[in-house]
Amino acid sequence: METNFQNVKTMLNTRRILLIGVGVLFLILILFSGKIVENVDNSEIVIIQSAFSGKISIYTTAGPVMQSFGTATHYKKSNQFWFSDKKDEGKENDQSIKIRFNDGGHGSISGSVRWYMPADEKAILKLHTDFGSQEAVEQQLVRQVVTKSVYMTGPLMSSKESSAEKRNDLLSYIEDQSINGVYRTKQEDVKVHDDLMNTDKTVTVVKIVQDKKNMPMRQEVSAVKVYGVSLQGLALNSIDYDSEVENQIKVQQQAYMQVQTAIANSKKAEQDAITTELQGKAAAAKAKWEQEVIKAQAITQAQQEKEVAALEAQTAILAAQKMKTDADAKAYANTRLVTAGLTPQERAQFEKDTKIGVAEALSKIVLPSTYMNGGGSNNQASLLESILGVKLLNTDKVK
Repeated sequence: METNFQNVKTMLNTRRILLIGVGVLFLILILFSGKIVENVDNSEIVIIQSAFSGKISIYTTAGPVMQSFGTATHYKKSNQFWFSDKKDEGKENDQSIKIRFNDGGHGSISGSVRWYMPADEKAILKLHTDFGSQEAVEQQLVRQVVTKSVYMTGPLMSSKESSAEKRNDLLSYIEDQSINGVYRTKQEDVKVHDDLMNTDKTVTVVKIVQDKKNMPMRQEVSAVKVYGVSLQGLALNSIDYDSEVENQIKVQQQAYMQVQTAIANSKKAEQDAITTELQGKAAAAKAKWEQEVIKAQAITQAQQEKEVAALEAQTAILAAQKMKTDADAKAYANTRLVTAGLTPQERAQFEKDTKIGVAEALSKIVLPSTYMNGGGSNNQASLLESILGVKLLNTDKVK
């Protein structure tokens, strides 16, 4: 009986221990469930280091993988790195990068750049070994590369140039040096024209050293290229200059605008003078040609009148020649008639015409109403007959 009791007691203890073990195991499973299976997102690369062997496994394909209580590190395949002073861009604290220009001016540059993890597993392993996390990659690699590029770009221009004519160069220099490595530079003394003072002056400038193909030479290869990280789409959102630099830029811009205005006015005055001269030449040429037109018209009219007069003179000559010819022909005809003798009909017609002519002549004679004579009426009749006889004789002479 006592033996049976002991057996029952032992069984109860065994069950109790088994239940406790199952409970502990269940509790362990609950507590370490995140260490057993790890899910790989499509936008991530997951690196798992075994808890027992220390072996590192790299997973780039989406889906669940066995973690086996190992350490899992997640990296975004691509992420946007912000270096901005705005709270809604990246972190809330100021992450902008300082820059110093060749005129001593300072500023803060805000922007962003997208970076991509390498695709090669050896490069991923090296990146993970040297940095250990995505935050470290962004702050210790990407940020340092961009900061160095910004620092090396500052001496290539002045504050005013960075805000105006070389603003695009500022972006391209920073991006190119970040991706491919910082430039080798040299200092040169060059002469530049000062529009404000209207004089030439010698200044020391920093220039990029170029090879035989006019490509920029590098001091070193960019660290992101060494690790296989690629950068794309660097963008600058703003450049915040120090207050002294801002005032200096404003003064320079105002002075530059005044100079440009003066130059523009000078050029306008010069152009106006040229325009006036050209207009005067055009007016003189126009007046000259107007006189030439009047002269040509007068010459044409005189020529026309000359030709008309010559034509009229020629016509008169021809008419005179015709009249002379007609008169000669008529005289010749009369001569021939006289020589040949008149026919009875012609003589009768001649006498008729003569009488008619005498009658017309008598009708035109105006006799005096009073005659002074010492004789009688017979003497008056004789005087009248004498007058008529003279008229008749004159008429016969005419005929």
